[in-house]
Amino acid sequence: MTDTHRQSPWFRLLIIALVALLTVGAAGAIGLAAADTGPSAQTITLNESANDSETPSQAERVRITPEDYDEDYLEISTEQSDKAFNTSGPFATFSLSQPVESARVGQPNADARVMGDGSVVRVEYADDAAGSEGSLYDLELFFADGSSYTVDLYATNTDVSVEAAEYTEYSGVIDYLKDQAGDNGYEETPDGAQDYIEDTEDRADLFDHLFSEQVQMFITMRIMDAQNFVSWVVAIGLIAGLAIYFQRKHGWILELQQLAESRAELMREAIRQDYEEFRNAAAKHPLEDVTEIGTNAARYWREQDVETVDDMIEVACKGIVKTDQYGNIVYDDDGQVVFAHHGVDDLAAVDPLTTEQLREQTWLGPLIYEGRLAATTALSNIEAALLVAEKDYNRGNEVRDARRTVSELVARLSGERDYEHAETSSNAARGTTHHYGGSAAGGD
Repeated sequence: MTDTHRQSPWFRLLIIALVALLTVGAAGAIGLAAADTGPSAQTITLNESANDSETPSQAERVRITPEDYDEDYLEISTEQSDKAFNTSGPFATFSLSQPVESARVGQPNADARVMGDGSVVRVEYADDAAGSEGSLYDLELFFADGSSYTVDLYATNTDVSVEAAEYTEYSGVIDYLKDQAGDNGYEETPDGAQDYIEDTEDRADLFDHLFSEQVQMFITMRIMDAQNFVSWVVAIGLIAGLAIYFQRKHGWILELQQLAESRAELMREAIRQDYEEFRNAAAKHPLEDVTEIGTNAARYWREQDVETVDDMIEVACKGIVKTDQYGNIVYDDDGQVVFAHHGVDDLAAVDPLTTEQLREQTWLGPLIYEGRLAATTALSNIEAALLVAEKDYNRGNEVRDARRTVSELVARLSGERDYEHAETSSNAARGTTHHYGGSAAGGD
């Protein structure tokens, strides 16, 4: 026997079981016990950072998939993906990739109903909803973010009876029962088919009862075998032989799987450790050590609790979580974290992009007051810190988009003098100054 066979977990378990049973047999008693084991569960809480970038509305992101019931009387075909559908039957059901809060049909003779968690909508038609040649209906979907979406539905055959269609499906079964009843001497009528089924069931019950004693005898013999020491020895020997056979023939599959799982786990752990090392290094990298920032600019950033490269990643890429006067994180009515600002995404939303607008409407205001940093300087500081994180600390997947956005903002702001004082509709009315406070969102 090879070392592989001796080290197999199957083989070791079988040898241990055999020794235990032989010991119990020598003592003259075999005990059967059932041990209740309670499954242990681990709850893994994933702390996901909010990545509240500018995203399309739910209406723009929704994908609509018609449900296929595989029924002749219910059919939905796609005329235009996510926009127009041809329906046949008394109702039509659609699955949505974005949950809706409500839905309605603008025309009479049809009604929309939201089902479950809002990801399924069913449209039910009245019998005369389709008319003689079909009718067009508008399904309006309303989402939680205030957006809405309209789907065109062309309805036909709305007067089909679901029950009649279901009975039609059983026509083959009915014909079969009638033929079987006739072949066995019964009348080919509903009563005759019923008599044939009942007589067949009676014969089946009689047949089962004939073997009830044999079944009871078999069970009794098996119980006696369970109390017989020799029977256990024979059974365990057979199981051990089969285990050795399958180990020799197919054991390499299990070993290969175990090796593959161990290698993958090691790779995941190595990646995680590398990430933690880079993150810790970025958290120890002061902003004043970044060449493009320097000591003077770092002083103003420090007043905003941004002291290291990692702090800049949190503030610029993830935003600041809003806190109350006691330092506790603020949550909305739905239990979601409230953000004081969303980092670079808030800066990109300013229109027109001017120093005055950035000072009054964004979280950069405390940094770019008169006598402090210029707006372009503050943006360049953000870009420089994110570039260090991307190149030196392998965090490009976190900061690359934000860095590119800041680079575009710097380029746009560089031409501010040409249009800063121009009279436009967007800068005609200035908003009030906003003060931002909170703590970095954190998380990975």
